Amino acid sequence: MIGNGPSAMDISKDVATVAKEVHLSSRSPNTIISKLNGYDNLWQHSEIDFNDGERGIVIFKDGSSVHPDVIFHCTGYKFDFPFLKTNGIVTVDDKRVGPLYKHVFAPEFGPSLSFLGLNNFGIPCRIIELQAKWVAKVLSGFAVLPSKEEMMEDVKEYYKKMEESGIPKHHTHRLEWKTSEYIDWLATEIGIPTMEDRLKQMFYDILSLVLSRSNSSLDVQLRDS
Repeated sequence: MIGNGPSAMDISKDVATVAKEVHLSSRSPNTIISKLNGYDNLWQHSEIDFNDGERGIVIFKDGSSVHPDVIFHCTGYKFDFPFLKTNGIVTVDDKRVGPLYKHVFAPEFGPSLSFLGLNNFGIPCRIIELQAKWVAKVLSGFAVLPSKEEMMEDVKEYYKKMEESGIPKHHTHRLEWKTSEYIDWLATEIGIPTMEDRLKQMFYDILSLVLSRSNSSLDVQLRDS
C-alpha cells in the first residue's frame, strides 16, 4: 500500500483480514519498520526506493524488501483546473493552489474567484459549508474582504510560517491541528456561533488516534506550528 493517510489505513486493515501480509509505504523521513498495533500481518515501511518488476521485488529506502502480489496506489489527488484561465495569476504548484486568502479567495480577483473544499485532514463537510456561506455573504455584500494588498500579505505570512516549521508545500491546504481554529474563524466571519468545545475535543481525540498509527514527524510539526 503506497500511502499513509486515512484511506490507505482503512483499506490496509480490510485487506489484512484476508491477506498473508500487508505492507504500508510512507514518505515520512522518520518512519520506522514496525508492525501496527493490534495487527500481526500489517507492517509500516519507509518510502519505496525501487520497484524491480522483473523480479517482482519492492525495495524500500530503509533497506527492507517484499515480494508483493498487488500494489495499491493510495496517494491522494492532484488539483487541476484546465478550464481556469488566469494568465498565471492563480497556479497549482505541488498541490498548492494559490495564492488564496484563507484557502478560498484569489486576492487578485477579489470576490469574483473563490475555491471551496481544498482543505484536507479536517472536517470537510463543515468546512465547505462555512466556506460557501462566507462566499455567499461576500458576494451579496453582507461581508467585505480585506484589500488585495492585505490578503496577499496574509498569504505570504502563512507560507512563511509553513516554511519555518518545515511543512512541505504539498501540505498547504492540510488543516489537521488547525481545523477548529479555521472553523471558528469562518464562523466569526459569517456571524454564527463557533465550534463547541466538546466537538473540538471529539475531533482531536479521533485525529490523535489516527496519527498515532504513523511515525511521521510532520504530524508534530503541524500540531506545534
